[in-house]
Amino acid sequence: MVEPGPKAEAGVRASSSGARGWRFRLFIALALAVITAIGWAGLQIQALGSTPPANPTLQALATSLSFTLTPSPSASPSPPGATLTAPPDQEGPLGTLFYTTRIAAFDQIWAFLPDIASPVPITFAEANSKDPALSPNGELLAFASDRTGFWELYLLHLRTLEIRQLTATADYEAHPTWSPDGRWLAYEAYSGSDLDIWILAIDGGQPPIQLTNHPGMDVAPSWDPRGRRIAFISDRDGSADVFMADLDRPDDRYTNLTHTADQQESDPVFRPDGGALAFSSRNDGLQLLTMLDLDTPNRLPTVVGQGNSPAWSPSGDVLVAVLETPNSPHLVWYDLNGESAPISGLLSLDGVIDMVWVAQGLAGAAFQAARSAPSPEPLFQEQSDASVAARDRLNLVTLPGISAPTAALSDAVDDAFMALHAQTNRRVGWNFLGSLEYAFVGLNDPLPPGYAYNDWLYTGRAFSIDPAAVSAGWVEVVREDISGQTYWRIFVRASMQDGSLGQPLRVRPWDFSTRLTGDPQAYDAGGSSKPEIPPGYYVDFTQLAADYGFARVAALPNWRTYYSGARFGEFVRTDGLDWQAAMLQLYPASAIATPTVYQTPTSSPTVTPSATPTPWWWRWRTPTPGP
Repeated sequence: MVEPGPKAEAGVRASSSGARGWRFRLFIALALAVITAIGWAGLQIQALGSTPPANPTLQALATSLSFTLTPSPSASPSPPGATLTAPPDQEGPLGTLFYTTRIAAFDQIWAFLPDIASPVPITFAEANSKDPALSPNGELLAFASDRTGFWELYLLHLRTLEIRQLTATADYEAHPTWSPDGRWLAYEAYSGSDLDIWILAIDGGQPPIQLTNHPGMDVAPSWDPRGRRIAFISDRDGSADVFMADLDRPDDRYTNLTHTADQQESDPVFRPDGGALAFSSRNDGLQLLTMLDLDTPNRLPTVVGQGNSPAWSPSGDVLVAVLETPNSPHLVWYDLNGESAPISGLLSLDGVIDMVWVAQGLAGAAFQAARSAPSPEPLFQEQSDASVAARDRLNLVTLPGISAPTAALSDAVDDAFMALHAQTNRRVGWNFLGSLEYAFVGLNDPLPPGYAYNDWLYTGRAFSIDPAAVSAGWVEVVREDISGQTYWRIFVRASMQDGSLGQPLRVRPWDFSTRLTGDPQAYDAGGSSKPEIPPGYYVDFTQLAADYGFARVAALPNWRTYYSGARFGEFVRTDGLDWQAAMLQLYPASAIATPTVYQTPTSSPTVTPSATPTPWWWRWRTPTPGP
């Protein structure tokens, strides 16, 4: 490939900017004004060590959060809670933050006392555990886990570490929430291809009670601290809205609180006093954190900031939420005390999936168990060719059992890919990665027109899944707009649909084919959301790939009109390198000094013969004799 070098490109840009400079500056000014108005650029990110916020809760929280939980996929991710300083049963003024994070390709629950100790693991099994919910007396932690092969509900006694299984069915059960008296749990269950809300007595004295029975999706219950109401998410009115179930009204029990046809709400949670409800709402690609005052009739929801999976502080004056980034979510907090716009900042706790913030402390037994918790085994070990050091460049390694135009990857990532391949086979039950659209792409075998010249597939560090699996209905693609760019989350349908593999979908996938149906809106948008959530169990392959260091890439700007530009199936392991540095691991600098966009070759033009000139004397008209 040949491409104008950096100096040539700079010259072209300089000559073009002279003609379009004023329009470009006007565009930038307008763009900044719009971004500031919607609050994206106004998000005040405060690094740890900077001036702490005035709110005393946040001041203590920001001071104590001086660590980052980012385990390396290629090494043993030792728990950051190995050094513990908290005495047994001590409670701090900030309470305890229970959260789920990803460790060694599994979801695990951790506890964090912000003003006392580092985080400690609460679950240790080689299985997924998520959705922590602490009982009102602070002694029992309810959570969901697939440790028996199916998703069930469990109770963990925080003083004795005894675990008791609450449910034992082949159905998916998750997201528990406690009644104020601590005698009942409301939760979501997937039975008969339908997600509904159920209520269970923790003493096992009676069978579960089905609260909702609608063909639509009913998920994410949250029990009102005042007792007799349960908030949840339902799409029974066409879109995912926040509903309220009044337990004292058997007739006309359900009320839609939001009625937002153009938004998708999720994760409602009551303020500790029950007077307000926080939830997240996705609108125009932004995940907005929203608060609804329940004590003021006809009060419109208030946008607090950005984030999802919110959690209230025990005092109710701070909201903590998960802020999505393309490949690593982290925490963001909002101070609700001020009369002006909420003050926000980022917390250095990466990889958070969901959480709950409670006033109770943590029993000493949990800390003792965390001290002796074994470190997870490394997911893989990257083995490099010993002869590479003498050449300063890496080899390409053939991928055994993989079908692709060039079934090879760089020696720096091939072991990670093969470990991901094996793990994916176990999780989904079929050879999803056995056939790839692309693995390594050589400079002489370029990508189709429309791809960027600096695509990561050229580096041998990326792969692209086979789009035929999407057409066959075995893969669902969910659109996620983050930081002004479009990303995709890949869900792979499990081979076993009995609940032993995967989880049910909770969001509507994207349908690229609707842009070809004659609908002008779908054509302009590059497709549309599917009208319904597909039934069945799926595995989040995007998360699984991230466990092994392979991150998704953003769609190209032309993806709405160019199907391949969506790049929904491309994943790359950069190891902190930029594209140029990654290319230099395979090629000499001279081979990539002047890359160009690949042009489709065309046949040589046919020479069109020109008309033979007529001598001037032949242009005279011959006189015609008269009669």
